[in-house]
Amino acid sequence: MLNRTKLIVMLSVSLLFAACSSQNPTIITIINPTDLNFKDALIETPIDPKLQYISLVSDGEEIPFQLVDEDGKRILIFVTDITSQQTKEIRLEESKETQTKKFTSRTYAELSMKTNHVYFDKRFRGNKFENVTNLKVPSIHTDHDALFKYEGPGWESEKVGYRFYLDWRNATDIFGKKYDKLILDQVGTNDTVAKDDSYHSMQEWGMDIFKVGSSLGIGSIGMWADDKVNMVSKTDSVVCTIPYTGPIEAKVNTKYFGWFVEKKKYDLSSSFSIAAGSRLTKCELQISKDAENVVTGLAKYKDTDLMKSNFKTGWNYLALYGNQTLVNENDKLGIVVFYRSEDLLELAEDELSYIVKLKPSNEDVTYYFAAAWEQEENGIKNIDEFKNYLDETLQTLNNPVIVEIK
Repeated sequence: MLNRTKLIVMLSVSLLFAACSSQNPTIITIINPTDLNFKDALIETPIDPKLQYISLVSDGEEIPFQLVDEDGKRILIFVTDITSQQTKEIRLEESKETQTKKFTSRTYAELSMKTNHVYFDKRFRGNKFENVTNLKVPSIHTDHDALFKYEGPGWESEKVGYRFYLDWRNATDIFGKKYDKLILDQVGTNDTVAKDDSYHSMQEWGMDIFKVGSSLGIGSIGMWADDKVNMVSKTDSVVCTIPYTGPIEAKVNTKYFGWFVEKKKYDLSSSFSIAAGSRLTKCELQISKDAENVVTGLAKYKDTDLMKSNFKTGWNYLALYGNQTLVNENDKLGIVVFYRSEDLLELAEDELSYIVKLKPSNEDVTYYFAAAWEQEENGIKNIDEFKNYLDETLQTLNNPVIVEIK
């Protein structure tokens, strides 16, 4: 069973209002239209907001799940294995238990900062980071001032971790993992002075493996204006939240008010999420209606192979594989951005990045990015395996599983 790709679902129902019980369960039918076998297919569906204590059962075994409340809806999230052309039934039952079920977490997100700090000499002084779930970023905050643990929010599955710099750089970075486990809550806990941070050197779990610099890193957000990439650098204010953090999916939301680009201001909202067993980060953006484009892309390295698909409709990818890590000159990494061909304005490049220029549709843009490090446990070890991962992911994006509710 392949474990490299997260299936993206297309629901055949608008809402699951279930008056369910063990005697009268709701049946969730999942249909895999592809010829591939997948582990950890992601399923997300709205359910009756009155349902709080439920069970999911397949072949007599309980399936871990997550309930989240967003935009006035209650969303049921779970993953399941599904084979080629399989039709699978899952029972949704109202639980007899009157407490929230707890499952082993397979994803995690955090924003950890010095809450009891003293600001002196352009640094936030303090010896302890604490997690917060909602924060308006202080206006005096800048890079390397030691306010945040590893400089901003982080999110992860067992496979890989990511972070972005919650400052004027606003670029995305990669934590490579040697083992399939969650590690971010332990990363950088003692790095309180923003100097010689531990995760820049190899640890038992892995390290920060990517050099971002002034590039688009992996999947960072920008805008093309005045013949250059403009990062989300100048803003009136920024608010970052962690709406949920596992066990099946974790998410980081950020709102940028008054993003200044070439004499204009835009309001931008970003949502970065990751699911159990997946390398993919889903990026959902909303931007002011007068925005002509949003760009993302990949940092450019000379010792890499550039790969891209070219379908006229549906999803495509832009990817790099090769020597592009901070580990050593022979260490291999694959990075990729998946985008909809209907959203594409053009593919371009500058001295630092390969650029994917996208057109917002009804003020929205959605894309994905992913990283695959050769030192991962049971991971992708060479360029051929990386190409297979790209093709399989593309097939699932273009042929999502079907979900029917009875």
